[in-house]
Amino acid sequence: MWIPGKTSLLIAVLVALSGCETWVGPYGSPIEPYGRPIEPYGRPVGGLGGPAPGGALDGTFSLITPQQEIELGEQVASEVEKQQLLLNEPNVQSYVQAVGHRIAANASRQDVPYSFKVIDEPDVVNAFALPGGRMYIYTGMMRLAENEAELAAVIAHEIAHVVLRHHAAMITRQYGFDLLTGIILGENPDARSELVADLVGAGVEARYSRDQERAADELGMQLLADAGYDPAAMITVFQKMLAESERRPNLPIFASHPPTEERMQRLQALAQTFPASVRTNPVYAERYQEVLSQI
Repeated sequence: MWIPGKTSLLIAVLVALSGCETWVGPYGSPIEPYGRPIEPYGRPVGGLGGPAPGGALDGTFSLITPQQEIELGEQVASEVEKQQLLLNEPNVQSYVQAVGHRIAANASRQDVPYSFKVIDEPDVVNAFALPGGRMYIYTGMMRLAENEAELAAVIAHEIAHVVLRHHAAMITRQYGFDLLTGIILGENPDARSELVADLVGAGVEARYSRDQERAADELGMQLLADAGYDPAAMITVFQKMLAESERRPNLPIFASHPPTEERMQRLQALAQTFPASVRTNPVYAERYQEVLSQI
């Protein structure tokens, strides 16, 4: 959501970006500048900040290590796949995995095993990532997107949350270290089921701060461009989400990722900071429609 009084700061920062070696978003969030990689865990090269005690990012605090984060994600993924029906279309699954890995290959964080699976639920417009890099996309979200770049934008936003370790920070704060350890060790199945319900619904993600969502938007757009997609696809898919939210206001993704007009205005300004050659990257509409015909 747009904060009154920040407009002039946004303009000033966007103008300054072209000459800065360290790129920082209009609200102090890290942006991975085009052609300039950032250090692991989202710290801008030469910038201020970086991992907080416990390995957290973006000004948040996590008590769990990256390895524990991966183990937690594996536990939760096992429970998700017991509760959710995966799409039985190998070609579609392979396609989404390829798009996801194309985005993930450009992420500064490579210490997690990224994976991407499609859940067969056409009435659910949602996508979510688990701690440790596992991601699920509902067929309802795929049908909302009109081209591959828009699907990639949704995936890029979720990957950005993983890169910045927002899941680890939010889950640590909500559940506490002792309970998380019990889930990781398989000693507390009831708590694991509760955590699954939170992650699949709006629970944990709805607790992201505005700064965390801004950082995921900014880094996600950069990842989208670095993977060779038109960065404006993040704007167009948000526009579709905004229209859908007006028609169906209770969908889970709109609690965790509100597609506000102000949010799109900020992304439109950010998109203009990319070189013109990047803003004409393809969106791959035709091949995406071929995939959609299989679900």
